[in-house]
Amino acid sequence: MERIRLKKIDSHLKELLENKEFKKEFERERIKVALAQKIAEIRQDAHLKQSDLAKKLHVSQQFISQIETAQADNLTIDTLLNIAGSLGRSIEISFPMLSSHESGLYEVT
Repeated sequence: MERIRLKKIDSHLKELLENKEFKKEFERERIKVALAQKIAEIRQDAHLKQSDLAKKLHVSQQFISQIETAQADNLTIDTLLNIAGSLGRSIEISFPMLSSHESGLYEVT
């Protein structure tokens, strides 16, 4: 029964993703969550608590929590560079090619 329910969710999501605005916001949130998860993973691999990283960055533990739960809307390149540096990491950015059905997702207006 759960398998049928999952199929319905996937089908529903597929329908929603046909809406250009929904798809744009969905992709934005997917990227935010992936970034948040990666930061949390790297912090944990470094055997640091959120409060430890917060002290290194001179920010609150709550701000680190917001970052790691994709709730921080004010993340800047400088903040990301500071987080990476505090964790002994650098940042690598890539811009992979979009498939033909994804092109135009983020149009500059």
